[in-house]
Amino acid sequence: MKNLTGRIYQHEFEQKQLQPTNAVSTGFPQIDCTIRDEGGGRGLAKGHLAIVGANPGYGKSLIATNMAYHALKAGESVGYCSLEMSVNQMMSRFMSIASGYPVAKLERGTFSPQTYELARQKVEGLPPLYCPEKVSTAYEDTVDFIKECHDLGCEWFVVDYVQLCAIGGSEQVTRAIEMVTQDLRAFCVNEGVTCVLLSQWNRTTSSNYDETPSAQGLWGSMSLEASADCIWAVDHSRFERTADGLTARGFLASLKNRHGPSGFSVPIEMDFTTLRIRDVILEEEPFDWPK
Repeated sequence: MKNLTGRIYQHEFEQKQLQPTNAVSTGFPQIDCTIRDEGGGRGLAKGHLAIVGANPGYGKSLIATNMAYHALKAGESVGYCSLEMSVNQMMSRFMSIASGYPVAKLERGTFSPQTYELARQKVEGLPPLYCPEKVSTAYEDTVDFIKECHDLGCEWFVVDYVQLCAIGGSEQVTRAIEMVTQDLRAFCVNEGVTCVLLSQWNRTTSSNYDETPSAQGLWGSMSLEASADCIWAVDHSRFERTADGLTARGFLASLKNRHGPSGFSVPIEMDFTTLRIRDVILEEEPFDWPK
């Protein structure tokens, strides 16, 4: 118990607020600057749970992998629990994002040893990026993986994605999503770690291409909306791929921000050659963007 009007806690509060922030950039500067308080306008802080929502094929895994790479660059060990991609698929995607070399040169069938060696040199010295050796949709396996990573000093996590994790359990899906989300929220706060949780939309939201998704459209329990510090959505109502299929332009909508403003959208560009994603300033771009 703390007495907020007492001198003891008031002194503790002052000293804590004077400490430097311990936050990691999301890789999207226009998002980072809105995450205040513990985030310090620099990104996600220890104890934060963030959710990225998107339709299948709209880049939520790419966004999370790009975020994970920025966490690695900031010196964080990362535990990336993918429930849909093999460790080799994760490796090719991560190496492409980290190095800027074409992912096709790192995939089986078009693999280039020369490109791989150049890419490998670019990731030397980064902290560990842990991925499960086998894909499993059992929540118990996800928990074991996260705990093992945490025991190894990992404090930055991705779970891709929450509905797959819940479906693998014996509970009814909505209840299972609630349990998974609440457990991860408690884990973030109690252990002082950061977690990015990926999510699908419900059927009504995913099929509505006329409106920007809302946080209420996340598939499952309202605990997803309630538990998150930040919720971002790839807006499928304003998303366009170029004719050659190598680039997509759209908006990352801020649906919730416990530590600052929300209700805005940031323009993003996805490069499907290198899998890198960047936010852009429209006034500086020569291209037409989705309206």
